[in-house]
Amino acid sequence: MAALAVVSTDQVAPKDRIPYWKDIIWQQLGRLRSEARSDGDFRGRLIHCDAGDVKLCRLSASSHRVARTPDLIRQDDRGFLKVVFQIEGATWFEQGGRKTLLSPGEWSIYDTMQAYTVSNTSDIEQLVLLVPREKVFAAGMRPEDLLVQRYSAQAGIGRLAGDLMHKALDEIESCSSESAETIGDAVAQLLRQSLMERAGRPTALSLREALRDRIKQHVHRNLRDPALSIDRIAAALRCSKRTLHKAFINGLTLNEYIWRLRLNRCRRDLAAPACAWKSITEIAYSWGFSSSTHFSKAFRDAFGAAPKQYRLGAAGNPDALAAFDAQDADALALDVMREGVGPH
Repeated sequence: MAALAVVSTDQVAPKDRIPYWKDIIWQQLGRLRSEARSDGDFRGRLIHCDAGDVKLCRLSASSHRVARTPDLIRQDDRGFLKVVFQIEGATWFEQGGRKTLLSPGEWSIYDTMQAYTVSNTSDIEQLVLLVPREKVFAAGMRPEDLLVQRYSAQAGIGRLAGDLMHKALDEIESCSSESAETIGDAVAQLLRQSLMERAGRPTALSLREALRDRIKQHVHRNLRDPALSIDRIAAALRCSKRTLHKAFINGLTLNEYIWRLRLNRCRRDLAAPACAWKSITEIAYSWGFSSSTHFSKAFRDAFGAAPKQYRLGAAGNPDALAAFDAQDADALALDVMREGVGPH
C-alpha cells in the first residue's frame, strides 16, 4: 500500500516549532532555508506521500519564507520541478528575475535547479507537487516562458489536476504502490497538457474541446430541424460518428445534449409571454420534436411537470424565465453565444 505521512509542529513544544518546521521542509521539500517569526505562535503541518517518482503534499503553515540558493542546489542536484496550488492565503514566488503573487484558485510552477524564494505573507494552505522535469516539459517547450507564471486552478485542465491531487491525498492510503504511481503520472500528464496549451501547442484535450465547440455550434444552428441526427452531424463536419461520441466522452452524450437543449428551448418558450399565443404542440414542433406524446413524456421526465402544468405555473411567476437548473448552464450559455450564428 502507498504510505501517507503526517508531520506537524503540534508534536513539539512551542519553542521548538520553528526549528522543527525548518527540518521538515529541509527533509521533505528539498534543501531549503526557512525563516519565520519566533513568537511561539507558529504552526505548520505537512501531509505527504510518494506516488512513484512524484511527491504529493498538502501544506498548511503560518507566515514564513523559504529560499533555495546556489550553494543549496549544489548539495541537491535532483532536477525536480515544484508545482504549487494555492488554497488559502497569498504567496509571492520569485525566480530568475520574475516575481508573481499566487492567490487562492491559482497555481504556478518553478524549477528547483534555479535559485528561488517563496514568501508566504499570511497563514497559507497549498497543494505541492515535486515532479521530475521530463514528466512535465515536452520537447520544444521554452521553460523560461512557463515558469513562475499564474495559471488558473478554477477551470479547465488546471482544475482537473488540482482536484485529482486533492482526491489522491484523501484516498491514496487505500491504493497499492502501483496505483499510486499511476495517479502521480496522471497528475503530471495533466500539468504537461496545461503547459502545452499555454505554450500554444495543440493537445489531445484541447483538440477535443475545439471539436466539441464545432459540434455544439452545428447543433445550435440546426436545432429546429427534426432530421438533425448523429449521422447528419458527422457528414456535415466530415468526421466519424465515433469521433463525435469521443468529443462528448464526459458528461452528457451528444444525443442527450441535443434533447436537453431542445427541452430547455421549449421550457423557455412556454414561460415567455411573447409565445403565449402558440400552442404547446407548435412550440414542441418548432424545436425539432415530431411527436407531442414523446415531447410531453420527455418534458415531464426532465422537469417533473407536464408542459401544460409548467406553462400555467410560469404564467403566475414572472421569474420563471430565470429559473433554469444549474445543470443546464453550459447549454444555455452556448445558446446565448450562438444565437446569431447561422439560420435557425
